[in-house]
Amino acid sequence: MRFRKPILRFILFLIIPLLMSSCISINRQIKLNRDGTGKEIMKITFMKEFYDVMASMSSLMDSSRREGFLDSLYSDEVFENKTAENYDTVAGLRLIDLSSATNPDSSKTFTIDYEFDNVSKIGSSLSHINENDDKYVTDVSLKEDGNKVYFLYEYRLKEDGVALSEDAAADSLARDMKESMSKMFEGGNFSFEVELPYNVISSNSNSRNGNILKWEFPMTEIMLSEKIRLEAEMEK
Repeated sequence: MRFRKPILRFILFLIIPLLMSSCISINRQIKLNRDGTGKEIMKITFMKEFYDVMASMSSLMDSSRREGFLDSLYSDEVFENKTAENYDTVAGLRLIDLSSATNPDSSKTFTIDYEFDNVSKIGSSLSHINENDDKYVTDVSLKEDGNKVYFLYEYRLKEDGVALSEDAAADSLARDMKESMSKMFEGGNFSFEVELPYNVISSNSNSRNGNILKWEFPMTEIMLSEKIRLEAEMEK
């Protein structure tokens, strides 16, 4: 079944605000090589509540569009095709496999297996799923300084974005809205695991197993933060 573009865009427009809620959890497992290449297995789980919310939103649509919207919503093919299409447009990313599975609790997990030719592309991999989220930027780097190597993953608000700080009175309404949403959708998690190519000296990770570091955040923290910074220092 071929879905019309307006319906697909509407679905994506609604998915983006909900991506930073507990309706969705993200698990990223990355293996990084010394030359900056590597691979990742990313798992995105849409909870049952996500589909309930989206189905409820369909009541806002006219009857002629509602049926097509619901068909698209419950079709894994829509998400998979759009994701594959976006990955194909990014130089340096090679999609290996894309699959979906329905879990016992009625949630759905989409697994994206891909390779990258430069560590900086790790930031592109998620943004090209979440293509309408243009207020934030993700920078990823692996830099050498003598016998030290530094890994950095930084997700931050763009300089021309609207700062969501307590000191910005003009932005208080936006913050209140985001905080209300975060309370409504508590429970989702963002897990970031990376296997680094050198001996780790220090990091700000939550846990460590040899050179495998793991950071975990509640989606509410990512939703309200202006910056998320993951870093590690290694020795050759």
